[in-house]
Order: sequence, then C-alpha cells, then structure tokens
Amino acid sequence: MVKDQLIGDLYESAIRQDDFLEVLQSTTEAVGANMFHMFSWDAANNCPRFSVYSAGFNWEPIIATYERYYAILDPRRDLVARAPEGTLVACQDYISDRDVERSEFYQDYQLPTAGLRYLMGARLTRPGSSETLLGLLRASGRPPFSDRDRETATSLIPHLHRAINLWQDAKVLHQDAALGNELMEQLGLAVFGLDKEGRVAYANQAGEALLRAGSSLKIKHGRLAATNSADHDALHSAILRVAKSRRGESLALQAPSGTHHELFLSIAKNPCQSPNPFNTSAILITVRRRAGSPLVTASQLQRAFGLTPAEAAVAEALIEGTAPEDYADARGISPNTVRTQVRAILSKTNSRSQVKAVSTMVWLLSQRKSE
Repeated sequence: MVKDQLIGDLYESAIRQDDFLEVLQSTTEAVGANMFHMFSWDAANNCPRFSVYSAGFNWEPIIATYERYYAILDPRRDLVARAPEGTLVACQDYISDRDVERSEFYQDYQLPTAGLRYLMGARLTRPGSSETLLGLLRASGRPPFSDRDRETATSLIPHLHRAINLWQDAKVLHQDAALGNELMEQLGLAVFGLDKEGRVAYANQAGEALLRAGSSLKIKHGRLAATNSADHDALHSAILRVAKSRRGESLALQAPSGTHHELFLSIAKNPCQSPNPFNTSAILITVRRRAGSPLVTASQLQRAFGLTPAEAAVAEALIEGTAPEDYADARGISPNTVRTQVRAILSKTNSRSQVKAVSTMVWLLSQRKSE
C-alpha cells in the first residue's frame, strides 16, 4: 500500500514540479537508503551535464569534491554505467570490505567525507538526451541492503525511470510556458485560453486591454466574439474546427470601418495540459494588431544569427506569431521544408524550442538596438 502511494506521488509530483525531489527522497528512504544522487556525465569534458541530490544535509561541497576529482575514481559509477538499462546494481555484490580498505575513493573520500558506504544504482535513458545514473546511497555504519530492500528497489526502478523522464520533460514545458507568456507580453501579443466549452478561461494583460478597447473583439456570454457579424461566424467556426481536428488555423478580423484587417489571430490546441501560465485551457488564441513596421526584419536575423535568406524569412514569421504550417501554406512550400528550416533556426540560436528561439532572437536584437 505504501509503495502504491509512493508510485502515485512520484508521477503527480513530476508533473507539478514543486515537490518532486522531496517525493524522490521519500522513495529513497522507503528502500532503506539515506540519500539519492542522480547525474548525467559529460565524458568529453569530464564533468556532469546535470547533478541533483538530496536536500537537507550540506551535500553541496561534498558533491562538488566528488565531481571535481573523485568521480573518475568511483568504482560504482562504472558498474552502474555498464549494466543493462533499468537494471538495479548493488555495489555490495561487487565491492568487498577488503576492496573498500584498499580503495583511495572509499578511504579518502566516501567514508570520511560523505559518510556513505553502500549503493544501489541504475542507468536510466531518456530519448534524445544523455543517460542518467541514479544512485540510492546508505550511510556507513549501517549493514548492507537487505534482500527485501533490493526487491522493493527493483520493483520501483521502472516507475522511477518514467517519473524522472516525466519530471525532466515537464520542467522544459513549464519553462517554455513561462517564457512564452513573458515573451508574448514583451511583444504585445494578446493571449486567450478557452476551456473545452469554448469559454474564455484565461487572458493576459494585452488580451484584457484588447477586450476593453472592444473595437474588433469582445466577450459575449463568456465567449470571444468579433464585432463584425461575418467575422464572428468565421471565428466561431475556426475554433470548432481546431478543437475537432487539432490543426491550427489563422484568421484576420476587420477593423470597425471595414476598410482593412486590424487583428490577426492564431488558433491552436493547447499542447500542454499540465499546470502552466495558460491554466488548463483547451484552445490557445494569440492575437496581434496590424503594425506599421515589423518588430524584427529578416535581414537583421540573417546577419545576427547566420541564417540563410529562407531561414530568416521563416524566423521573421515565427516572431510575428505565424505557425510553420501556415507559413508553408501561404508560401506554397512543403511543410517538411519549413520544418527543416525551423530545425536549422533552433540550432543556430542554440534553442530547444520555437518559443526559446523567438525569445533569443528578439532579446538579442532588442539589446543591440538599445546599445
């Protein structure tokens, strides 16, 4: 029963983010260990890509010493790294007390400095990323892990593997969501989140200001409505199509005068249903006003980031809020070609997502303008 509760808590906290490491510590203690340490090692630079460990005790200088010098001497790291993916390795099966007595790693560091003796560990992989080594460590002075401890840990490893990957993926989503919200505010983009019934569940500051102006867009019975009747029908139909097909659409709304289009909308399914700045909206709508001049030009992007002319044109469209699919449709280009160009933009801006790439491009060019 306790194990079932821990498994549920692991998955829930991985999505919430705020208490995952505390739940991981509780899981560590449930298998008889005192602390956990998980890290990914960069062999080329002989340093960790990331390193996360139990809170509480002053582990930071101890772990720093390990990463700076003793990691390369750690016989357990090689045992875990060489084991099949997801297989629990207990160092007590391979490292005897006599080995410990003759080991610089144990005698100079692990026992006197860290105060730890036994380890159970596993190698955990993550698609598209480097592998993670997870160690569950027991303090010196305690006996080796029991068969029951090892059985419990073995049964939990698959769940730990999935929960840690989920935690890392959710962290990126949370960061992108927060960054996206900040970036949209910076660009003056209005953002609306619609619930499953089509009612407005979220609006950022620019969105609230746009509704107060009430020139082309307003709230009617809790739903977005265009002031122009033809535009209103088109907006309602587009929202229904996106909800059903999951394919984003773009829409332009006329100014009250009817002489030109004033607002340009991008309507899309919310890709992230976990808690984020857009709440749990089913549909996200971003709105930009007609501008006299573009925020950033393709030529600026080409010079700043070494983009090709085609890549710079795509980057300019992304900054303006145009989805890659819509850009491909408008230009008569293959979606695969545009996706290849987007990947090149991500690489040249050193970004993991379109949101981060747009933020990087806008921030850098705004800094250059202010210098």
